[in-house]
Amino acid sequence: MSVFNPKILDASIRDVSLCLSDNQKADLLLYALNSLNYEGRSRIVFENAIQSCLQVTSLSPENAAKARILRARARLSSGSIFGAQEDLQAALAAEPDNPEATALLYRRSVNVEKLLAPQPVTKGQFSTEIWREIAQFLPRKDLKTLLFVPNPLSRIACQLLFRRLDIHFSGFSEAPEEERDSWRTTPPVPASTREQDNRHAQRTADVLTRVITDPSFASVVRTLRIFSFRSDANGTGSFQSGMLSNALPKLINLRYVHITAPVNGTIPILQILQVSHPRLRGLALQIPDGCLDLSSLTFQHLVHFAYETNYITNTANNDGDVPSSPPTPSSPSLPAFLVQNRTTLRTLCLENATSTFPSTSSIAIRNLTHIGYMGQIPVSATQLIPDLLTHGRQLECLHLTVLLDCALSPYFRSLSSSLPFLRHFSFNIIGSVSRRLNDKDLLPSIADFLRNRTELKTLTLAVGGGDAVLRATGFDASVWGVLPSLTSLRGLTITYPKDLAPGLGAWLIPRTVVSLTLDGFAAASLREPLIFLNQLRSGVPPDLLFISLLDFPLRSPAQVLENGFPMVRLLRLGSNYWTVLNNLPGYRGRSPRPGYFRSSSSSTSTSQKSSSIITSSSAGVTLPSIPEPSSSSSTLNMYDLEQWPKRRAVFHAREWFEWIGCDVGEPPEHQEFAFR
Repeated sequence: MSVFNPKILDASIRDVSLCLSDNQKADLLLYALNSLNYEGRSRIVFENAIQSCLQVTSLSPENAAKARILRARARLSSGSIFGAQEDLQAALAAEPDNPEATALLYRRSVNVEKLLAPQPVTKGQFSTEIWREIAQFLPRKDLKTLLFVPNPLSRIACQLLFRRLDIHFSGFSEAPEEERDSWRTTPPVPASTREQDNRHAQRTADVLTRVITDPSFASVVRTLRIFSFRSDANGTGSFQSGMLSNALPKLINLRYVHITAPVNGTIPILQILQVSHPRLRGLALQIPDGCLDLSSLTFQHLVHFAYETNYITNTANNDGDVPSSPPTPSSPSLPAFLVQNRTTLRTLCLENATSTFPSTSSIAIRNLTHIGYMGQIPVSATQLIPDLLTHGRQLECLHLTVLLDCALSPYFRSLSSSLPFLRHFSFNIIGSVSRRLNDKDLLPSIADFLRNRTELKTLTLAVGGGDAVLRATGFDASVWGVLPSLTSLRGLTITYPKDLAPGLGAWLIPRTVVSLTLDGFAAASLREPLIFLNQLRSGVPPDLLFISLLDFPLRSPAQVLENGFPMVRLLRLGSNYWTVLNNLPGYRGRSPRPGYFRSSSSSTSTSQKSSSIITSSSAGVTLPSIPEPSSSSSTLNMYDLEQWPKRRAVFHAREWFEWIGCDVGEPPEHQEFAFR
């Protein structure tokens, strides 16, 4: 049996090469390199072999060019374009007529020219980044439309839409509390309410499942709103809280959280949040059944904080006013919680009609840009207003809704030049005032405080409680005299005094106002609403988009539009909203749907009774009976109106204001983190 030793072949090659000249050895080495791949360890062997050939002094020009071309090919295959170009030029220098080097160098020059040549511009193609920048300026209504566009823009729109995520742990019942049978100890839940609860429970489960299983979807969410209006009687809340505890850690980019829930439903959510998101930037709480103990919370990086208690019940009597009651100090845990976030807090909103403002030492007023407060100002807390006016130099929004028990006019008079950056101001007196109060200079002093503030965007001056409160606070027609000096005003909410003629009052409203809310008609005992509207109409700002009449005696939207505000896009009567479809841009008529109807209003020389009321039903809307015109001089206008569902008014009012184009005159909304 013969045995082959591979070393014999290596030795034979070495013995043969010893008999060759240096030029012949280089020719043999170059031939062998054609079978070697230019990668890995072989790349080092290849480079060393070529370099050893080029160092031979007696190397022929043909072999020098061959070595250069061989290395140029290897370098081109590995992407070393500039090294390959040097080798090809050196090969042509050694052998100018070498066709292979000429062809390779020409091909390389053509490729470089193609790379350096400007790319043709293709119309209509934008990068994803440009589409995202464009989509960020669109309202949510347009983003929802873009979901149906077969373009990368639909995915971008989906991501922007889900930056805010709403979760409903229970349905919202539209039936008022007084309609339930009072004789029942445990009233049965209506079938519609059960269906609504089941629907929202299924939706909540689907959304939380998507958050848990899809990290890309969870990373999009920036704002989370949680709503729960009922206590956990059947145990479903435990399951939902369990899913929420698994979903919250997945929301890695969550910044703002709004919670509307009873006390026993809010505490578990907050405990999960402070573990999963200790650096939360915004927290808004609405607690309908009492105060929350904040002592166990450890958030220390909040920039926005809103805290509202008893906002559904125990705040209003049958007339809609808040009853005056002895003031109670704010929750003991609230000042300590505010101290934790004293350095980072920029917007603060506290609403509790039965408590007072916490000690100003617990917050840094000089750092705040937005302050909202609803509560009591007793005689013992008169220092609140001077502290806000003196130290709130950066305040852009000051919203005060108070039950008054002390004189505040001296502070507004003496500090009339404070708050230089004020853009939104609201002063609303609710309920009855103390009998000891006789501050008839209060509203006139506030009017002088606001006079000539040309940068003011929204203003609220409302006084409830009837004639006694109006007289005690000095609210009369002279207060309206400040309005013409507010040349940039966009939104106005104000009480209408009985001593102001409608023809004059409308002309006092700045022409820049697009959102107008009027109240106080109950105190004025308005007997002829149609005549009032006709007199008011001539001076109404021509660009008005939204009109709200909170306690107006006329309840026919078509008559209000025809006689007073034919140009508006949105109408509010009491708690009901109506979209005037005729005045929306691009409206050409739509197919009827629930809440939609066409109504007419006839205006004659005589006033008509306004006792007819529009009522909603499951089948649609029942129209009021409107008399036919009795003369040829009367006019007949048709209005396409859509009444808002209750859920839209409660949960999505701000969004729909934006869709209709009426959000320009709206003040900041702290509960929704809207600080524009």
